[in-house]
Amino acid sequence: MDAHPRKEGPEVREYVRLTSLRDDFGAQMPPASRQRLDEEIAALEPAWTEHRNTRERVTVRVRFDNGFVLDGADAVLFTPR
Repeated sequence: MDAHPRKEGPEVREYVRLTSLRDDFGAQMPPASRQRLDEEIAALEPAWTEHRNTRERVTVRVRFDNGFVLDGADAVLFTPR
């Protein structure tokens, strides 16, 4: 892979942590806790959006078994969503 992503600030790390928590355990949370978590995530959304928009483009070089080389492909194509 080429490029080095910009370092994440504390708000970005907290956004990632809280969204992961919501994705994993949100269905099991009491409604009030889930609502508070959603509010905290919403408050951190601008920092996440700014970070996502300012990240450098990351490319990959893939060499397939048949010798074909795919160079400069966007790394997003090779990451699970």
